[in-house]
Amino acid sequence: FSTRAIHTFDYFTKNLFAGFVGFFLNFASLNCVAVTGPTTYAIIGSINKIPVAFLGYFVFDSVITRETWFFISVSMAGGFLYSYAKIQTGRKKEPQSGK
Repeated sequence: FSTRAIHTFDYFTKNLFAGFVGFFLNFASLNCVAVTGPTTYAIIGSINKIPVAFLGYFVFDSVITRETWFFISVSMAGGFLYSYAKIQTGRKKEPQSGK
């Protein structure tokens, strides 16, 4: 803790701002869990890594190995399967009109 850069006003204000934003981001996350449910929130949290992987590939010119492609595919398949199951569950809950 002897680095001079961490004892500046600029560093303090940036850390304070980051903590402030993080505090309210936690409330936003809790609201998402309350509205959608914990399983949906967890699935979305894992699926959002797919665009991050592609962005890293294009922006930082990183290598996507065969294993990485496999895991991206499994993650996408899981997301599609979960979405399909949620749609089917929603259809079963809709009232049947006229029958």
